[in-house]
Amino acid sequence: MTIECKLDAKTFKTFTRFDILKRKKYWKSPVIFAVLMDISALICFFMNSVRGAVLLGCVLACIGPGMPILYFTTFFSSLNKTTKLQKLDPPRLVYTLELTEKSDGIGISNGKEKANYKWKDAYHAYKDKNCIYLYITALNAFLLPEKNDEAWLLITKQMGKERTTVL
Repeated sequence: MTIECKLDAKTFKTFTRFDILKRKKYWKSPVIFAVLMDISALICFFMNSVRGAVLLGCVLACIGPGMPILYFTTFFSSLNKTTKLQKLDPPRLVYTLELTEKSDGIGISNGKEKANYKWKDAYHAYKDKNCIYLYITALNAFLLPEKNDEAWLLITKQMGKERTTVL
């Protein structure tokens, strides 16, 4: 089965949000930081009889939510810039996937380069309502943007239920 993968800005943004925030869970560190700063601020407020404790509590209470706000603002700003640099509006062909039932059944070509991967070496595949994210390694994924149930059935058959997830 040959799939021409045309990528648009919306699909790229959805994938990046999934990969960074849901799969890798990079949202946790800024949130934990904010919670720790706010707890520290509360402790300072309870110690109001100590000189400078309330001032320190105010500073910590401002820094706590400030860092996550800065983190997420930077993340989404960077995502928008990257999307513009990728020139995905209008959608463009980024690569072609060839999926077969052979053991080395994943072929990828971008017109200049070609690579083949074995099903057994593929890391994981995720399916959301509009796209399939086929991770060849933990860091490298290929997106199959159009809804393609036939491709998902082949991927599930070759990779097994333990390495496939429907979102």
